[in-house]
Amino acid sequence: MKVLAFVGSRADLFPFMPVLQELARRPGIELSVCSAVGFADGAAAVLADGGLAPDQYRLHDLGLFLADSGTAAQTALGARLSGEFASLLQAEEPDAVVVLGDRWELMYIAPPTVLQGCRLVHLHGGEVTEGALDERVRHAVTKLADQHCVSTAGAERRVAQLGESSSRIHRTGAPGLDRFSAVEPLSADGFSEAFGVELARPLIVATYHPPTAEQGLPVGELARQVFEEVTRAAGTAILTYPGFDSGREEIISELLTLAAGSTDGRVIVRESLGSLYPGVMATADALVGNSSSGILEAASFGLPVVNVGARQQGREHAGNVIDCPEERDSIRLSIERALSAEFRRTASQAANPYGDGRSAARIADIVAGAGTVPLTKIFVDQPVKDTQ
Repeated sequence: MKVLAFVGSRADLFPFMPVLQELARRPGIELSVCSAVGFADGAAAVLADGGLAPDQYRLHDLGLFLADSGTAAQTALGARLSGEFASLLQAEEPDAVVVLGDRWELMYIAPPTVLQGCRLVHLHGGEVTEGALDERVRHAVTKLADQHCVSTAGAERRVAQLGESSSRIHRTGAPGLDRFSAVEPLSADGFSEAFGVELARPLIVATYHPPTAEQGLPVGELARQVFEEVTRAAGTAILTYPGFDSGREEIISELLTLAAGSTDGRVIVRESLGSLYPGVMATADALVGNSSSGILEAASFGLPVVNVGARQQGREHAGNVIDCPEERDSIRLSIERALSAEFRRTASQAANPYGDGRSAARIADIVAGAGTVPLTKIFVDQPVKDTQ
């Protein structure tokens, strides 16, 4: 069976990796990976860093990198991506295409897959992120997909509300959690070796993505207040780059300004943490920002999270998450609460609603059987309540 997985950036590759590894190990599956958008130097090294050996798969690097995250550049690159992916489908004739999540680039991947008559398997459908454009993309891909591997009971219910048959919906859990099943915190020496500085507590990790549901927001100013409050409260702060959304450059500019002004090693700015990420999550005292990682993965470590703004609004989360508005005082008070002994106890007892860390094998089973699923889909109407 020929399986083609599409990855647009590290944002989807990180949770995707356990699934790719599982598919690569399966007898009878020939795995290919198509990459574009977020890999300036290609995806091969990133995939190797994630544990996928070159002899386990074939890489189709389309060489399309989004250097400018403005909407005009996104649209222009998207058109090229759609055409080149359609050509790849015609050349490779995969039995199934697997995609994860809700990134804007999926709007240019899913349609040619459907037009080619290839089965589309979608991971992480049915979730809610009201403050991001991702919300619309995710539900659109759901209607185009043939099989749905969802992470929670709520996601399962929402995909059914979209008219999808229960035979096509599979609650597998979130595959990104599989990477955390046996993670140890970094030692003091391990941290120093990885980052070149001694660890000072509290260690706070922060990522801030542009809130894309609304246009014209002062993205740089919103990011700056998050980063400044994090560095004020942290002994050591690790700040990472945002995803490839409109407003990315403004946030990176703020990060570089902060890094240039930090001379004592307390502020660490990285484009990505890569393979260090699980160990850093296990070591951190809090996570701050609006990343999906704080919602999906942090509960597996009992890690306190300050979720800022509306980007993740509506998404199910455990009791380790503090929601706060895009206001400096609220951010400051929320960080203080997250670092308190009382809330750390609460977070340590949180149960992760996104699964048990054994999702990849379940997802691989669905992918392996995708070729036998009929292309014709029946729209399943939900019962209408009598309001009279």
